[in-house]
Amino acid sequence: MRLRQRFLTGLVTLLPLLVTLYFLGWVYTYSGGYIQGFLHLLNLEVPRAYQPALPFVGLFLAALLIYLVGALAEHYLGRRLIVSLERSLLLIPLVRDIYKAVQQIAHTLFGQKEVKFSRAAVIEYPRRGLYTLCFVVQPVGSRLPPLPEGYTAVLVPTSPVPASGMVILVPTEEVIPLEISVEDALKYVVSAGFLLPEKPSGPLTSLPQRAEPSP
Repeated sequence: MRLRQRFLTGLVTLLPLLVTLYFLGWVYTYSGGYIQGFLHLLNLEVPRAYQPALPFVGLFLAALLIYLVGALAEHYLGRRLIVSLERSLLLIPLVRDIYKAVQQIAHTLFGQKEVKFSRAAVIEYPRRGLYTLCFVVQPVGSRLPPLPEGYTAVLVPTSPVPASGMVILVPTEEVIPLEISVEDALKYVVSAGFLLPEKPSGPLTSLPQRAEPSP
């Protein structure tokens, strides 16, 4: 059991680094050839002495492209263009599922969440004695009659796409706040429980002790 746990811990630790290095290596390996091919179309030839520097130029151009796409997405016309492209991708069944999953994971990891939660918490769900992490959406108040006041809407996320979870209404006194950030809680969900927060920002709220039934 300890061997398996250490292997999984090592895998989770190395995986982000390996994926990053693989991506940088892929850009470094192929960008030089792409640049040479583009220059060849323009009837331009790179001197042999400068050819080893082409992969680094490719890395720079890739970073520049990412920056320009981010700047474009901040403007109205750019957002409309990206939305149109997304709608086209969502029409393709398999591509749609992959795109939505990767999009949600990217939003989670890089802090650009489509939904803003007030805080992370746990609730006793799906039965007594089991606790599930959730995100507090908002108090319901008296806006869902005939449901009485004193309920809170929470999102129970699923891994690795938190937004595919379900919203449930819980009595407010049964929502146990956690002293961790929403970002850390999202990373915990996306990693299927492997990426626990390094340390809470304060003392964790203790779980309430359930009263034993009287004999």
